[in-house]
Amino acid sequence: MARATCHCENVVVRIDALAERVTRCNCSICRRYAPLWGYHTETTVTVQVGDAGLRTYCWGDEMVNFHHCGRCGCVTHYTRGPKGEGDRLAVNYRLFDNATVDSLPVREFDGENMGA
Repeated sequence: MARATCHCENVVVRIDALAERVTRCNCSICRRYAPLWGYHTETTVTVQVGDAGLRTYCWGDEMVNFHHCGRCGCVTHYTRGPKGEGDRLAVNYRLFDNATVDSLPVREFDGENMGA
């Protein structure tokens, strides 16, 4: 099992196994957050939240809920939004140590031009 945390350790994310690769997206929100997403299912990820809680942001098409630590503000993961489908849960792999992240190939996803 792999463990990742936000900066203040209020949010701890545990996954059964690392993703085979991470995805860097250039959509309007990801280019601002700068995450590296590792895709999992809701049943293979455990998110433990401390007393500072989580904040959630859902924008535009309401397909994705972005979750942030209530104390340090780190983007920790996303889940499907009100109009989303499936059981995908994306973990921000930037929460892992550099050696873990650097060991994985990066897929570039052109989210900026997805609707074009």
